[in-house]
Amino acid sequence: MSRSAGPVRLSLMFLLPFLIALIIFLFLLITWEKEKIDEDQLSELKETARALFEQIMITRIWNAQHGGVYVEVTPDTPPNPYLDIPDRDIVSVAGKKYTKINPAYMTRQLSEIANQRHGYKFHIVSLKPVNPYNVPDEWERNTLKTFERGISSESVTVFRGYDGSRVFKYLVPLRIEEPCLKCHSKHGYSYGDIKGGIDISIPMEKSDLIHSMKLRRTVISLLIVGAVSIVFVTAITLYLSRRLSLEIERNIEREKLAAIVELAGATAHEMRQPMTVVYNLVALLREKFKDNEPVTKEEMDIFDDQCERMNNIIQKMLNITSYKTKDYIKGKKIIDLDESSMTEDPDEKA
Repeated sequence: MSRSAGPVRLSLMFLLPFLIALIIFLFLLITWEKEKIDEDQLSELKETARALFEQIMITRIWNAQHGGVYVEVTPDTPPNPYLDIPDRDIVSVAGKKYTKINPAYMTRQLSEIANQRHGYKFHIVSLKPVNPYNVPDEWERNTLKTFERGISSESVTVFRGYDGSRVFKYLVPLRIEEPCLKCHSKHGYSYGDIKGGIDISIPMEKSDLIHSMKLRRTVISLLIVGAVSIVFVTAITLYLSRRLSLEIERNIEREKLAAIVELAGATAHEMRQPMTVVYNLVALLREKFKDNEPVTKEEMDIFDDQCERMNNIIQKMLNITSYKTKDYIKGKKIIDLDESSMTEDPDEKA
């Protein structure tokens, strides 16, 4: 195994949990950011719809305060068949025909202009419509019922149009104002009654594009921060792993050296006595050979025993399977060959 394998392995041990935690954190953060952006988008659209509603109501109240306004009859502005009043149509001295535009008729025409110029539209809906154009859809009907029960004062929803694009809908109750009683008192309404509602529909295509770009910038920013964090943490981890690996290698080398010293000490300790006996015996035999004296069997047995003893010591060294030490001198330790080796001493067995 190469020297770089150690630091790499240590780095992976620290980096993998960090990477997993970072990925989970970024995923949760992006999810949270997307939800927040979606909430902000709906909040912005709601504020826009509220502002539009206020402008619509100001215009309607102005019209109602004047009892309606007369405009010249044109193909685009025919008399309102649902406005049942005696002076609905008049003729000027010059012979031009004029018809009265009440708040409901004006609201419908303003919606057509807004739709052509800006894409959004609005219309009146009612549970008891005079004009079939004002019949509510299912969501509008259910929402109007909640208005009448006093459960809510406004409602929003998002739906898909026929072309698949998203549309934001805002519905708010339409209450009878004092000027409205001129026409609607005969329908049984009193001041403050809910006659229906104003439904404002705003296409979300531009809003989706703006908020998608915002989300994309946020995601890219978070990914860049995550990438920089990974690079920084990786560099720090590799640096510390190399330092740690080098320190571990130094400790291993020190332990190896200590083990070698302890083994050498054990070898010297165990081999000293038989070597001393053999050395003295060889000196004695040398003197006997010099004087032509015979070697006795007892001397040869001593020589043989000491050689056997040294062989057993060597065998123990070759069969070391564990690391056990014993005290030597001056606080030093040496390897306990008997405890560390699986080979038993024949003398001890005897």
